[in-house]
Amino acid sequence: MSGQLPTTVNFRASQFKDNRPTLLNQTLSGKKQVRQIGSQYFSFTVQMPLMKQELAQSYFAFLQKQKGSFEDFTIAAPLDNLGAGKAETDIQVVGTHTAGDGSIDIDGFSNNQTGALKAGDLIKFANHTKVYMVQSDIDANASGQLTVLISPNLVSSLADNEAVTVNKPQFTVYLENNEIMYSTDASGLYTISFDVREVIS
Repeated sequence: MSGQLPTTVNFRASQFKDNRPTLLNQTLSGKKQVRQIGSQYFSFTVQMPLMKQELAQSYFAFLQKQKGSFEDFTIAAPLDNLGAGKAETDIQVVGTHTAGDGSIDIDGFSNNQTGALKAGDLIKFANHTKVYMVQSDIDANASGQLTVLISPNLVSSLADNEAVTVNKPQFTVYLENNEIMYSTDASGLYTISFDVREVIS
């Protein structure tokens, strides 16, 4: 692990992708056979805003420290979730869950909170690096508890009271390309963009 991407300026994530390695065979009659051959992962392009030289050089130095795709680093999702419970910081798993589960009981939300989590929100559990996407809008009950549907299904088991991040989770990633570069113009402003892929552990 080689640190966290600096947060001096907020970046824009463009071309955010959900990747699911799949083999597809299609017959001349139109029938198909399909199977998944790997785990789901997210990847995205990080586009930095225009920066002055000093700031741009600090970001470039951080990227150079990654040694191409060799090192892993963390990067926070750039946008807030839409769920009403996104400000909660004491969300926990209720009970134990095994790898492969797609519905997870969690609590710590405000009682009877409408839209505590929204479809498309990104969440993360404390004991492993995978980030998950919420599949449907869900309200908290009178005890501040809810059952969230996630995609993909769990890649690791969860213990009771495991902490859950429900806003701007940290992705663990590596650089998809071994080359990094910046661009500059006559005004002396710099632009940097790079592609990252999620690490699952």
